[in-house]
Amino acid sequence: MIDGFWLSTFILMAMTLGVVYFRYSARALDSNWPLVYYTFAVLHWQLYPEGLNQYFVFVAVLAAMTLRFEFLSGLMVSIVQAIEYLCLVYIAYRLFDIIFI
Repeated sequence: MIDGFWLSTFILMAMTLGVVYFRYSARALDSNWPLVYYTFAVLHWQLYPEGLNQYFVFVAVLAAMTLRFEFLSGLMVSIVQAIEYLCLVYIAYRLFDIIFI
């Protein structure tokens, strides 16, 4: 049965995959779209605390804010991007697990 929890989780999973694609294909790191996504991810975590791990969500938010405000360069940018990718992959896996398993 489709309810609000299932629908919001599915939309957040689609948004997660969109952010991964956007981060991979974009040249500039100073976009606001990932921060809009993280607003919805934190809201989803607040409404359904048993769904996502709060540490992964907040580490991803901090990584996105660090990339957005660009006070790093070179190797550190790659490390922060890798951390954000790992968190996004975990969030996508967890949302998939909630919906389909």
